[in-house]
Amino acid sequence: MKKSKVLKNFILYFLLSFVLFVFLGPYVWMLMTAVKSQGEVMMWPPKIVPTVFHWENFLRIWQETNLPKAFFNSFIVSTLATIINVFFASLAAFAFARLKFPGRNKLFLLVLATMMVPSGLMVVPLFFMMKNVPFAGPDGWLDSYVGLILPFAVTGFAIFLMRQNFLSVPRELDEQATIDGCSKFQIYWKVILPLNKPAIALVAIFSFLSHWNEYLWPLTIARSQEMYTIQIALKAFQGQYNIDWPLIMAGATTAALPMIILYFILQPLFEQGLGGLGSGGKES
Repeated sequence: MKKSKVLKNFILYFLLSFVLFVFLGPYVWMLMTAVKSQGEVMMWPPKIVPTVFHWENFLRIWQETNLPKAFFNSFIVSTLATIINVFFASLAAFAFARLKFPGRNKLFLLVLATMMVPSGLMVVPLFFMMKNVPFAGPDGWLDSYVGLILPFAVTGFAIFLMRQNFLSVPRELDEQATIDGCSKFQIYWKVILPLNKPAIALVAIFSFLSHWNEYLWPLTIARSQEMYTIQIALKAFQGQYNIDWPLIMAGATTAALPMIILYFILQPLFEQGLGGLGSGGKES
């Protein structure tokens, strides 16, 4: 029995180590490539660890490229879009979970249906909507923060996830708050939101991540380098005849840092949010 248990533990740890290698391997390769010279990147057979670490590659992307402005644009777009998504999606989720009004269930099914439409299919109609916004000039909201943020600011996924968590809060709390003189908005703000911080953190992380890594929509709406986001700016390192892999990997490493930091800051709430995904109570 003891040998069998040892064998099982060995197999388990071996599989876990293999999965860890599969997931971390590309990130290690990205970091090692970021500190190589262009010649070492093209060597065969490839070397994982460079002979000389070229940390100046990280300085070059800040001093010689448009990456600082693109980094700032991505931060502004992702942060504002996350705030808008969390606020308005939580309001909609509160309405679907706590309020009774005609057509509530049908409207919620419509929200769920939006999750089944690929975002790529929406690019062309949204582009014409942004271009033809009334009273916004000949180009509308093209090449602007509003155009980058607004079309995908509120998501059906965020509404669905928050509604499921809001349903898990006992309705007796609503009744007690109403007896104490709270309005519907005060119940939402002072009772429901504080009890659902993990769900809010989960929506915030997913929202920030999706906007930070978005490529197609910024490529469509941004017309000048001043409005490029970080994913579009990384494309500038690829020339017609040459690809500067060390700079691309240095930029990609820099682009990954905010999400890693955000995850570690919100990790406890993130794990609680994932644990409560299926805890939505029965609708009444």
